[in-house]
Amino acid sequence: MFQKKSLALGLAAALGASTATAAFDLDNAKQASLTFALETLDSGDATTITTTKYPNVNNTGSALDVSAEMGVGVSNGQDLFVRYDLTNGVFGAAPTFTTATASNSIAQGGTVGASFVIFQVSATADKAQDDATTMVASKYAALDVGAPMDVSMVVYETLTAATSQGDALVTKSAASGADFVSFGSGLKWTGGGATASNIANVETGFTKFTTNIASDGNLTATIGSASLAADGTSLDAGTGIAALIGGMLNTGTSTVLYSGDFSVTGHTVGIDAAATCDTGPTPLTANTAKDGSDGTTTLAAANAAPNFCYVGDGKSAIPKGDYTITYTLKSNSATATNPTTTLSGTVGTIAHNGTTVELPYLTTFEDYNQRVVMVNRGSSDADYTFSAFQTEDGTTATAGTAATGTIPAGGTMIVKVTDIVTLTGNTRTAGTVNIVAPTGNISVATTQVNKSDGGTDTISLH
Repeated sequence: MFQKKSLALGLAAALGASTATAAFDLDNAKQASLTFALETLDSGDATTITTTKYPNVNNTGSALDVSAEMGVGVSNGQDLFVRYDLTNGVFGAAPTFTTATASNSIAQGGTVGASFVIFQVSATADKAQDDATTMVASKYAALDVGAPMDVSMVVYETLTAATSQGDALVTKSAASGADFVSFGSGLKWTGGGATASNIANVETGFTKFTTNIASDGNLTATIGSASLAADGTSLDAGTGIAALIGGMLNTGTSTVLYSGDFSVTGHTVGIDAAATCDTGPTPLTANTAKDGSDGTTTLAAANAAPNFCYVGDGKSAIPKGDYTITYTLKSNSATATNPTTTLSGTVGTIAHNGTTVELPYLTTFEDYNQRVVMVNRGSSDADYTFSAFQTEDGTTATAGTAATGTIPAGGTMIVKVTDIVTLTGNTRTAGTVNIVAPTGNISVATTQVNKSDGGTDTISLH
């Protein structure tokens, strides 16, 4: 004859697998947490406690069935009391309980909004301690989506002990430490820039790219790609099964904003389904002034053509800089708990392969005569631009008439610092010079003459 066992013996038998393979198995040491997508929560499907609505998590797919071995044997005709407690959650519907060779009924709790239920289990035959049990509720309500909901199962000998949570015969929570229900974004953004195809070539005055992407004379480059999808691991709170992007978002009304330089007339900034951008990129709808700020489309269009493309005209220089993406996402439901979500990232960068030289010290001090010497050994003239002046506190820098200019082919350009920049406040700054020429053709130095004693200091920078 089977008898009620001690807690120690019950736990020793608790490592067996449950027969409810789709359930949340308290005995499974590899049981994973069940994560639901925040984007699928809906206040239209909620449990009201007092006047507050708590979004329901539905169990259509049976992932929230709670299974475990009983953990203690009982003789025919005897009773056990099985209690389930929810942490940070309540029942959104009355639960049921099943186990072999026994009848059962709810002794206490189990109402909508309750955080516990006690089942009276009456054996109809001698019952083994490894008999499977399953508790099923069609929905649960999360009291705080910022924290996980957990579940425990405790077996008692009497209703009094179960009600007062006194001495237990068996106590079980997830053997793996997994959370019964947790929440997080169900969306996954992937993106980033290409590294070889997005360099505008100095040899062509930056009118073409260095790598031939679309067999069009190096006018087209894939700058990067971006797409937004379901993460593949989160569940849908409405269905209890895997969350799909269509269940989280309205892809037609969710918008995508690409930001960067859209300013060059005759150039196309767009998106393409082909990774090589060679099927004719769809131009993004740029801002009205087309002054280099942004282009927009819908999430559906962006996901269908995830590759970000730049097409030059072979005449105007391709601008360098970053291109970023911002998603403004809208739900399919007017009562969604999280109706909008904003995500952003960098799609890619266009770089120039000219020469950039950092000048850590420039001075306009009246007792010094400082000049910048730039040598161009190439066979073509090279334009230069001084920029990115970095001054001390209390000092402002204004670019002068010689801040831009041209170094002749095979020649040298010597420019006074006082013609490059005007400083108000102190007389020192740092700066950067960008020269449209291959780095191997360029040399840059500063030379400084002390007017009082004629002393000269020359520093080679590149």
